[in-house]
Amino acid sequence: DGSTVGLVCIPSAQIQQMENLALGYICCLIAGLGFAVNYLPVKSCEIGDGIFFSAAMSVGILLVGLATGMFFTSTPDFELPAFEPLAAAGGAMWMLGNLMCPYIIQTIGLGLGLTVWDLSNMLMGWVTGYFGLFGLPREENLKQPWANFVGMVLASVSLIFFSLASAFDFEPAREVEIKKVKSEASTVASCGDLPDIEDGQTTVQEPATLKHGERGADAGSDRANRMKAMLGFSMAILAGVLFGSTFDLPMDLKNGVFGPDHSQHIMDYVFSHFIGISVAALVALTVYITVRGKKSHMPRQLIIPSLVSGVIWGIAQVAWFQANIEVGFAIAFPIIGSLPGIIGLFIGCCCLGEVRATRSRIFSLVGLLLRVPGVLLIALSSV
Repeated sequence: DGSTVGLVCIPSAQIQQMENLALGYICCLIAGLGFAVNYLPVKSCEIGDGIFFSAAMSVGILLVGLATGMFFTSTPDFELPAFEPLAAAGGAMWMLGNLMCPYIIQTIGLGLGLTVWDLSNMLMGWVTGYFGLFGLPREENLKQPWANFVGMVLASVSLIFFSLASAFDFEPAREVEIKKVKSEASTVASCGDLPDIEDGQTTVQEPATLKHGERGADAGSDRANRMKAMLGFSMAILAGVLFGSTFDLPMDLKNGVFGPDHSQHIMDYVFSHFIGISVAALVALTVYITVRGKKSHMPRQLIIPSLVSGVIWGIAQVAWFQANIEVGFAIAFPIIGSLPGIIGLFIGCCCLGEVRATRSRIFSLVGLLLRVPGVLLIALSSV
């Protein structure tokens, strides 16, 4: 059996493989685009500690899960598939990692935090598929393993340069603020006084000799800061591992690792997966309100943007589910992990006035020169 193109007969199996690859790459593109723009609806909103935002976002995610369960599963007549607790556990793992992100950003910063959890996420998914870990079969569809490996390395290294670009993008604005405050302080500070700049305010401190006890207190504070930084770094790695493991349980169910009584259709697990995300977010919100009380950050104007953000994220995640099936973890994870940075950089430069500093643009360019060839090598590794 086959199709004739000109004078060449292409076997049906090869045609089917080409169609699967095309679908997989389309899903990778949809997922990458979705993850690049899903936070734009809340860009101008104050999300605070992120707990309420995550809960409201999870409602939008659940709506996408409901639509997927009704229209894209193997069940007939809009019937929702059976609830799978293990698939829900995979979703809860993702939300647990997501809830760690605000603390990570507070302790080690957005640039480093994003780099660490993105890198550990990408590596976790790639290693799982490439070597066949956690019950998943080793992927045999890589016709050019060297291209996949080199592409993965390039994509990983590019994360460092994108992190540096993000850090330097805020430097000019900060320098202007400091110069302004110093200028204002010079009118009230004597020659021996040093202005203390913090949070945009200036106070003039009297010169004083640092006493032995104060040195000890400073040393203790430094140790505490180092411990917080180590904790934040470790949590960023853990968050990435949780993100990279979120598909493992649904895939194990589909592949019969937990017995033959489970569906072999990956879309049948999306609704359960998204229920796990929503339940974890609801539990976190309940604990948050109980502990914080009236100090909880829950502005009403955040609800609609968070719902929209959740819908966009949910669509991207559904596309990622399908991409894992069509092209495998070793291709889907690096591509989907890399595309948001490329798309986000383009949107930031062209539409949002970001990446204005010279050094930021240089690091962004280096990151692009590494990431684009990396993505192309990964995509071509199965051809």
